[in-house]
Amino acid sequence: MIREKEPTLRLVVSGLYEMDSLYLGWQAFAACYILEKNGEIAIIETNTNHAVPLLLKSLKYLGFDEEQVRYVIVTHVHLDHAGGAGKLISLLPRARLVVHPRGARHMAAPGRLISSVKQVYGEIKYRELYGDILAVPEERLWEATDQDTLELGQGQLQILETPGHAKHHLVVFDPDSKSLFSGDAFGIGYPCFQYNGYRWIFPSTAPVQFDPERAKKSFKTIMDLKPERILLTHYGSLEDVGSAHHQLNDWIDYMVERARLRFKPDQDIDILAAQLADDFWSHTDSNLKQARGHGLSEKDREFLKLDIDLNAQGVAHYIQNLNH
Repeated sequence: MIREKEPTLRLVVSGLYEMDSLYLGWQAFAACYILEKNGEIAIIETNTNHAVPLLLKSLKYLGFDEEQVRYVIVTHVHLDHAGGAGKLISLLPRARLVVHPRGARHMAAPGRLISSVKQVYGEIKYRELYGDILAVPEERLWEATDQDTLELGQGQLQILETPGHAKHHLVVFDPDSKSLFSGDAFGIGYPCFQYNGYRWIFPSTAPVQFDPERAKKSFKTIMDLKPERILLTHYGSLEDVGSAHHQLNDWIDYMVERARLRFKPDQDIDILAAQLADDFWSHTDSNLKQARGHGLSEKDREFLKLDIDLNAQGVAHYIQNLNH
């Protein structure tokens, strides 16, 4: 694994930059975005506290000042998207944090988020992964809802609610560049799984709020905007939007079918999740064989393990809740 001290930046289109957050030490695993319009800046996604110094350095490398940042926008409050929001806001004097109302209370008082992470990882691992998660002062919060508009420079950004991955999920559409920042609402598509113009993509169904029908409706909400590119948090710019949409729907149908076949009343959810993970690994292996002629390597398995495990847990929670 790699942990670099200097940011890796890529120009997507004029005024729009992708920054590698180096989440968990992996390259091209989780992105943050910097969008500039006529001297005003929005930062979309913060990742964890470890990414904050990289974001501040990126602003300087691009010739921007902290005072130019008007908004920090998080698509939802899962910590790989919003864990660094409190720290970043404390260092940006003019910025407000834009977040769904369901997520705003967790940004203002992150105690529940912190406690849940500590229960899973323990105190030491929590600090190693996330640092100290800081509260965002309520006066610095902007609770954004569906169809809200943010003024940036002489342009606008559109906010849309896109539940399915989480009930508190937003996406951000920039009409000027026809670019949409999707968070986890339009799947995961790592650049290392791109072959001859084909981009392999799959949904993010992490626990505990996954809802397949809402996810599919959110896919359509995004498609109806006719974006020229999707800016995936995991990871980077996706231009073949139509192909990705088909893949996402197919994956959702497959996941739900496997969950219905696997489910048994009173079954331990961890056993169900393990069975679904086996199914998802098999499906991934088949997808990659079709795309590139060979299946999963050990490096692929290491890189994808977190996503496969979380997806299996999320689908297991969904089907168990559906049957209770």
